[in-house]
Amino acid sequence: MGFIISLFGKKQYVCPFCHEHYTFSAMHARKLADKDGQIHCYYCRKVLQQLH
Repeated sequence: MGFIISLFGKKQYVCPFCHEHYTFSAMHARKLADKDGQIHCYYCRKVLQQLH
């Protein structure tokens, strides 16, 4: 059951500047987000865009 939840709870992001791809669980994404709800690239610190 936990595997199914984790499989569908993933969100994918990409950095528009350096094109680094990230995949976070919904819970991890909330923890990484700043006060405006944005997640920043680990390398260049630009705001990540969520892939749909």
